Amino acid sequence: MSSFNSASQEFLVWLSKSGAEVSENLKLQDLREIQAGRGVVAVKDIAEDELLFRIPRSSILSVENSILSKEIPKATFEHLGPWLSLILVMLYEYQNGDASNWAPYFRVLPSEFNTLMFWSREELEELQASAVRSKIGKESTDETFKNELLPVIEECADIFFCGAADAKQRAAAMGQPHNLQLMHKMGTLIMAYAFDVEPAESIKNVDEEGYASEEEDEDLPKGMVPLADMLNADADRNNARLFYEENFLSMKALKPIKAGEEIFNDYGPLPRSDLLRRYGYITDNYAPYDVAELPLDTISRVFQDHNGILDEQKLEYLDEHGVLDSGYDITASEPFALYKSLSPQLIVLAEVLILSDEEFNRLKARGKLPKPDKVTLEGAKLLHEMVKARIAEYATSVEEDTREPVTIPLNDKYVSKERRIAMAKLVRIGEKNILKSVERALAARVQELGATNGTSKRSRQDTEDGASGKKQKR
Repeated sequence: MSSFNSASQEFLVWLSKSGAEVSENLKLQDLREIQAGRGVVAVKDIAEDELLFRIPRSSILSVENSILSKEIPKATFEHLGPWLSLILVMLYEYQNGDASNWAPYFRVLPSEFNTLMFWSREELEELQASAVRSKIGKESTDETFKNELLPVIEECADIFFCGAADAKQRAAAMGQPHNLQLMHKMGTLIMAYAFDVEPAESIKNVDEEGYASEEEDEDLPKGMVPLADMLNADADRNNARLFYEENFLSMKALKPIKAGEEIFNDYGPLPRSDLLRRYGYITDNYAPYDVAELPLDTISRVFQDHNGILDEQKLEYLDEHGVLDSGYDITASEPFALYKSLSPQLIVLAEVLILSDEEFNRLKARGKLPKPDKVTLEGAKLLHEMVKARIAEYATSVEEDTREPVTIPLNDKYVSKERRIAMAKLVRIGEKNILKSVERALAARVQELGATNGTSKRSRQDTEDGASGKKQKR
């Protein structure tokens, strides 16, 4: 038996001893040949609502379940917040090796990652102008680790390193690059695998599709749920869901699953850029959720190039009404519809920026905003220039990117430059396709509105000339 499969078997034995129930109708399978690590696969037909497995809350790797929570003041964890607290606990359990209750679990967790946090500068350049690059935040995260985690580890060195003679020296060494990298790995595991540990009755505010925002998720307690986190996800292939009970977390089938089919969790409608940032992979099934962002910096530059300096009063007014943002999403839509793809806030922003001082003062006096479902000729022109400028910020065109088919290699190592470049290329192609669709639609809208305005002007002029008895020139 390979070390990979041996680790899987040891993990399942540990899980059973911890009180977990796992259905005989599924198995943990090696999916490395399709670059999917470990996955859960049905070995027999599974019925809708059938219990797949049940994990005791005591088996969750969380702050509450770690011995460290009894040794370090509660106020320290409250200060760190859910994210950093779990990183601290995972560092503690990991460095304890076989002495940790979760040692068999750590041995089946990934040690290599394709999330953007671990890409080289050269690899990140392949994403070109994608806004996802600004969301990585490696440098700021390093500073957070140094300013928040390191002082706690140094202050509690004897506790953290279990009374080792060199505890203080080891604590001081946690600021070295390889240990900061270890903190990033723990943070990445949490981002990719952790669940929100909540009571059976959800306390989250969710949208109409049942998803909480990333910001709201940040405030909830985090926990690593063994086995549940080994389910892969692939957009609409979701066929299982985790349910919260008083003493257990239960994974159940959402629909019938045939023998041989993989069991999939759900990450929600993520664009491929965020899927790559958070989970380190992409699939075509997430393409419908792709997003291209139009940054405020690009908007400001284009406006100033064509219209002059931005009016601070207008920006303040937009900010007061929750319209001003650092960037605006332009989304995919199928079939394509301009008003579905353009952010309503972006339309409002453009329409306010083009107002004359007199028009703006009238709008402001009424405390109103332009309607987001109606673009004027001047607004369409401005939006068209903005989108064209955004397209130009990418180093290559869609045509250049698609001269040859782009496929993600499966025969390379999971962590390979070729694999990362292919994923980056697909992400940027998706964003450029959205921008090109919107650019063409806005160009057509400008032409349409221009023709309508021209006809209206000619009609008015004909009426005026006819009423005054003027003879038309031929």
